[in-house]
Amino acid sequence: MTTLSQEPMIAKSNDFLSYDYKAYDYYTHHKTYESDESAPKSKDGIFVSESTYWELYNEDPDFTYEWNDGQLEEKPMPNSLSDLTSQWLRTIIYYFLKVNPIAREVVSELAFSLTMKNKKVIRKPDYAIILNVNTDQLEDYDCSYKGTYDLCIEYLSDTKKKYVKRDTEDKKKEYRSAQVKEYFIIDSKKKYTAFYRLTKNKKGTGHYYKKIKPINGIICSEVLPGFQFREKDLYLLPDPEKLYKDDVYKSFVKVDFQEERLAKEKAINKFESERLAKEKEKLAKEKAIDKFEKERLAKEKERLAKEKAIDKFEKERLAKEKALKELELLKKKYTTHE
Repeated sequence: MTTLSQEPMIAKSNDFLSYDYKAYDYYTHHKTYESDESAPKSKDGIFVSESTYWELYNEDPDFTYEWNDGQLEEKPMPNSLSDLTSQWLRTIIYYFLKVNPIAREVVSELAFSLTMKNKKVIRKPDYAIILNVNTDQLEDYDCSYKGTYDLCIEYLSDTKKKYVKRDTEDKKKEYRSAQVKEYFIIDSKKKYTAFYRLTKNKKGTGHYYKKIKPINGIICSEVLPGFQFREKDLYLLPDPEKLYKDDVYKSFVKVDFQEERLAKEKAINKFESERLAKEKEKLAKEKAIDKFEKERLAKEKERLAKEKAIDKFEKERLAKEKALKELELLKKKYTTHE
């Protein structure tokens, strides 16, 4: 019998296609592991030039980095609920843009540069929108975006204070400075969720982010006119396939399905109306036939009654004639005897 300590060696000897030996930890459901020395190390916090960032770190295979005025900043991993929320919101926006093709989505965290008065940063929004009217559009093979996104969404991670500060303070200032028209922060724990819209100050000399206040719990976008969602739905995650029944979403969710459904209902209603009309016509004909039959039977009854009366009259006439004949015979007989 093979012992637990012997199994890795057997696996090694049988795995003739493997070039690198990995040990197996059979106490953690056969999950592979590597030594800490071979695992890639995050470069979070180191200082590099902008050109070095673009050359080495923008497309790093192991970590997602942003660049903050010379310093690398590792983007945190989303939690499970944030991932579900992002999928839900992307689906809703996809439905909207399918009906209203006024923009394109960017879901691959393409970096874009933001130059401010005192510094320069490179950010990779979790999700972004580029309007069709934006003068800077993505080319087919671009690995970064040379313009400014019209809407940015960040799914906040609170595993470290610096992550919270980065999304709620740093990026808010940076996106405002770059004039990103709308900025959404979505926190799976609801604490830091906020929605901002770029607004001119009273003097008209600058811009600030004004919070988008929900109306009856509904957030409306101006970047995507007509797009709206219930804030609580970001956490309840209702099935997008059924939202065509909801007044908040039915103007853009599965509109083609709704049109097809309405066309079918219209066809069914037309068929039903025609069926009812034919049924009504049939009943009217049957009613007319019944009336005719009743009138015919009444006439037949009347005719039979007349015939019966005539028969009676004829019988009575014949009886009278017979009686008269008999009386006449009797008279003749009586007269003869006399």
